[in-house]
Amino acid sequence: MVRALASGLVLSLLALLLAACAGLGGPIENPRVTVTSLRLLPAEGVEQRIEVGLRLLNPNSFDLDAKGLVISLGLNGVPLLKGATADLPRVPAYGEATTQLTLSVSLMSGLRLISRLAEQPDEPLQYRLEARLDLRRPFWKRLTLMEQGEIAPRRAGAAGAETD
Repeated sequence: MVRALASGLVLSLLALLLAACAGLGGPIENPRVTVTSLRLLPAEGVEQRIEVGLRLLNPNSFDLDAKGLVISLGLNGVPLLKGATADLPRVPAYGEATTQLTLSVSLMSGLRLISRLAEQPDEPLQYRLEARLDLRRPFWKRLTLMEQGEIAPRRAGAAGAETD
């Protein structure tokens, strides 16, 4: 009798544990990452470093606890800025948090971009921001975020030009 009761209790606990684990694997909506500030840091050799302020927006019904973030930004097909951090704040459910990250641009990438811009100075600037966010337990998920678009060039004399 005791053995049957113990077996029933173990099976009930196993069923409860499996049900709880199944609920953890639900869909996660990707957070939004936006740039809030840029600050040039002193150059190191042939590498320029930029401190970037980021705002992380969590559209999910649970807190996001990330163990790492890797970001790269490309302009006109040239991978330009790269950086990573493990120092991320917990982002509350339906909330936001801010952090800062140092990105680096190498001299060669900068020269490639300048060369491409010189070839097509009036073309829109194409950008592509990629971010990888690695979440801590219980999700152990890796989220890949991507945003791309274009920035129209400022035409010379367009702003404040007077015509007679």
